[in-house]
Amino acid sequence: MALSYTLKDNVSVEPKVTFLRISPNCKRKTLDDIFTKLSDLSWIKKLTPLPLHSSFEVRAKKTLDKITEIINESATLTPADAVVTDAAEYIVSVLAQEAIVNELKYKDVPLPEVYKQQKSQNPGFDFFFINAQDILIFGEAKFQTGQNAYGSALEQIARFIQEKNDLADLPDLYFMVPAQVVAKVSNDEKGYAAAFSSTSIKTNVLINNIKNNNDYPSVKSYKELVLVAVDMS
Repeated sequence: MALSYTLKDNVSVEPKVTFLRISPNCKRKTLDDIFTKLSDLSWIKKLTPLPLHSSFEVRAKKTLDKITEIINESATLTPADAVVTDAAEYIVSVLAQEAIVNELKYKDVPLPEVYKQQKSQNPGFDFFFINAQDILIFGEAKFQTGQNAYGSALEQIARFIQEKNDLADLPDLYFMVPAQVVAKVSNDEKGYAAAFSSTSIKTNVLINNIKNNNDYPSVKSYKELVLVAVDMS
């Protein structure tokens, strides 16, 4: 199921660095659509072996139950398009992945939230996709109320690279991506995506601020970096 958003900008910042800016057309509706999208578990039968189908379904149900709670909590808010913080975080991560796949024509990978065994002390990346060169891109999404959260997203990616969380994520991705794509990651052929909440700041100012961020040089030094600003204000 396609999610509804408006593409505001698609900019080549420099070689191997792309900037997308999008806006959800309606946050409440987007949240409902995310639930519908994640409820489609047909990928389990397509990508995973039969003995593990039930296991993946159990993990997915926990996530869907959590999103149901978030939807219900958001519905109690007075403003027509208001959502709780947990909902906003889902919108940033899922909508960013959707935009990357649609606008750059990259390959989708099931959202890890629905298949990973969650470990609060060992967090991993929020979303993944495969680019045109069959390079696996590890995505991190951050939401901060009323802020441009690119600094938080880039800092988290830099820390995850240092801690080798990308390598730690590979067992969970074993059934989700082709073996040759996983092999490239082991050879340090990989890329990253930073998705983040954004305000009404002008795009050129936002891009310049990102380029001046301390973590930007290290994060962009791999095969590709995709930046996705999601206007949430």
